Parts: sequence; C-alpha cells; structure tokens
Amino acid sequence: MRILYCVPMLYNAAGIERVLTQKVNWLAAHTDHSFFIATTEPTPKGKSTCAFALDKRVEVVPFDIDFNADYRKPLLSKWWGHMRRMKTYRRALTEYILTNKIDLCISLGGKEIAFLKDLPCRTIAEMHFAMKQREQLLCTEHHGLVWSLLGKIRTWQLVQAVRPLELLVVLTEADKVAWNAEGCDNVVCIPNICSLDGQALPKEKKTKTMLAVGRLHEQKGFDLLLEAWQEIDKNHPEWTLRIVGEGHKRAELENQIKALHLERVILVGNTDKIAQEYAQASAFVLSSRYEGLPLVLIEAMWSGLPCVAFDCPHGPAELLSDNRGWLVENGDVKALSKQIAYVLSHPEEAAGRAHKAQQYAQARYSEQNIMPQWVKIVESGKWKVEHSF
Repeated sequence: MRILYCVPMLYNAAGIERVLTQKVNWLAAHTDHSFFIATTEPTPKGKSTCAFALDKRVEVVPFDIDFNADYRKPLLSKWWGHMRRMKTYRRALTEYILTNKIDLCISLGGKEIAFLKDLPCRTIAEMHFAMKQREQLLCTEHHGLVWSLLGKIRTWQLVQAVRPLELLVVLTEADKVAWNAEGCDNVVCIPNICSLDGQALPKEKKTKTMLAVGRLHEQKGFDLLLEAWQEIDKNHPEWTLRIVGEGHKRAELENQIKALHLERVILVGNTDKIAQEYAQASAFVLSSRYEGLPLVLIEAMWSGLPCVAFDCPHGPAELLSDNRGWLVENGDVKALSKQIAYVLSHPEEAAGRAHKAQQYAQARYSEQNIMPQWVKIVESGKWKVEHSF
C-alpha cells in the first residue's frame, strides 16, 4: 500500500511535526507499506527540511505552495491569493496521487482538508487540534461580533469538509463527543504517542525549577502564567520558572517580565534537548487557553513531574483527572498561582500524584499501545478499533 501524509511543514520543531515523524518512522519500520509526506510551505533558508530525524524509507514531497505568502496583505488580496494557491495545490495533489498510485491520503488538518473528500483515493483526516480551534484562534487574536461570526463559519466549514470522509481521527474523547454532536459519525479517538517513548530518561540533578513548554503564542497563555508567577516570585524566591519555546510573542513576554519585576523567569527559546529540561525540572505547568491534546503535558507526566494545568478544552482534564495532577479553572490566574504555591509547598503529595501520572502516561501513550490501532486502520479500512487501555 502507498500512503501519503499531508502536513504544512516538517521544518518546524513543534508537536505535530514531532508526532508525525515518530509515527511514520514506526510504520516504515514495522510494515511493508510505502510512505510519503507532502508539504505545502517552503523550507526557510538555513533550516533543515525535517526538524526531526526521518526514516530514509519515507519520501518527502515538497509542493512549495507557500500559503503564508499573503498573510499580511489586505483582506481582499489575501483572499484572492489564497484561492489561487488552493486551486494550484488541489490540481498538483490530485495529479501526484494519480501518477504515483497513492492508495490512502491522510491529512493532518492542512489546507487540503477543504477538498480532501474529492481526492481519488481513500481519505482520512487526523486532527491534532480540537473542533473549535479555528474559532478559538480568531477570537483570541481578534475581538468583536464579526470575528466571532467568522470563527463559527470556519468551524462549520471544517465540519462539512470532514463529515463525508472514511474516518476522522481525534485526540480526546471530549472532542469526539463534540464532533458527534455535529453529525459526524465517522469519528474515532486515538491519542498521540509520547515522543519520549523509546528514550532513556536522563539522570539529571533536580533543581527548584517549574517548567513550561510551548510556542510563544496567545494560545499557550504564558502572559497569564507570568501574572500568576508574581506571588511565587515573592514567596518562593528559591524557585525559577523556565519557559521553553519560541514565537512571535517573545518581545511582549520579555516586556511583561520586566514590568512585573520577575527576576527568576527565563525564556529559554527552542531546544533539541527537551528530555533534559524535563529531567532537571521539579514541576510542570500548562497555562494554555485551549488545546487539542497537549503533548508537552504528556511528556511531563511521562517524565514523572507533578503537573498543574488550566482546565482548558481539550485534554488536561483527561490527562490529570483521578488525582494525576491538579486542574485549575481555565483562565483563573489567582487560582493558578495558589495551586502552584500549594504544589511547591507539598512535595510528598506532589511526588505521589506524579508517580501515578507517570504510570498512566507510560501505559496509555506508548508506541506499543497506540501504533497497532493505526496499523488496523491503514490496513483494513475499518475505523472501529479496539483500545488496549
């Protein structure tokens, strides 16, 4: 079987790219199928095409459509450029599928999702974000009735695009319920693999550090975390907050750190040694406004860190319920600060919850548990898989 994955890019060292690379590497090593990955965004100069190591048996197909080219243009020019590129992409992708006799195309929610149902092969959508994320993104970056309405339209368009597909794979049971409520009866929940599976956990010396990981973007709520950290900075001066990740909000966050006089907050930037960051930290915090299924929270649990998170849609509740961590009402900065302080002051209770979370994460989010479900889908076309957890 010849299987084509579609993703905007592979050069970005983020969650989707990491999960896709790990998954395809496993499939290439454990099945006899051929795998291809189509990308739409050109690789910037100075960057590798793949941020993570990719099996040599997997072929990368760069279409170089460059949907980001018109991002900052006026609305009408942006719309026209987008439509023109969509036409080019649809024609090129269809031709590639026919020429290379592709049997199955799996979209990770990129631009091709709009015409996925019309491609000349089996088609599956693999959503790494929740159903309403497009709406949430617009309403986070913009305010007003027009943007809210536009967000709802985007969600409606997405529902119409995926409803006719053979299968829609989502990351959480809560998101599955949301899709089902919109009339999608082709939905199955298969979580992501923890990217730390197969790696020996580093034996690093623990420091009094609380770790946060993610893009420096509105979604990740690091501005809220800095507000919450003010009291921690005053009352627990021996603790440091390390924020690992990069993004367009760096300057704003740096200014906020200065304005709040936070002396023990470090914006680390990107790193290729994330396992060491988890190993050296003593606690983890997730301050996101919304998520799909936060891979970084799974990694923190896998690494044995006590975790505090906003109860944002979706993911944290499924991960940290049953006393595997602490959930705080989404967006409640004071409650987050109070909960962080509690965790830092109760190390024995924190260690107990962290151990329970680690056992849960290593059982549920392992390659051994997740990948056979994907093999069954790919090889049989049947989406009613039997979960082994």
